[in-house]
Amino acid sequence: MYSLTDIILVFLFALVLVYWWRSGGLHTRALTFARKYCRERGIQLLDETLVFSRFAFSKAENNRRYFSRIYSFDFCRDGMDRHKGEIILRGNSVMRVMLEGDTLEITEY
Repeated sequence: MYSLTDIILVFLFALVLVYWWRSGGLHTRALTFARKYCRERGIQLLDETLVFSRFAFSKAENNRRYFSRIYSFDFCRDGMDRHKGEIILRGNSVMRVMLEGDTLEITEY
């Protein structure tokens, strides 16, 4: 028979697998959105990559706190500069895109 420890270990392993699979899907969604966002603004997404930065709690318009994922990326406007940007996801939805440069550009969704 299986012991309680075996069942708990299998359950934890399944949770880690689900988390890993879901994280990959969210990263792909964020990258697709970043490409589209940069293309619409006429800027270049450098290296065609997004990097997971951190988890955070963010506030929505109804003052509730939500668990969010923050991804960072690099972009350039004229081919000679390099600036930082961030995409904040709440679940499957993009909440905010921030572009740092000469001025800070924030787009809310």
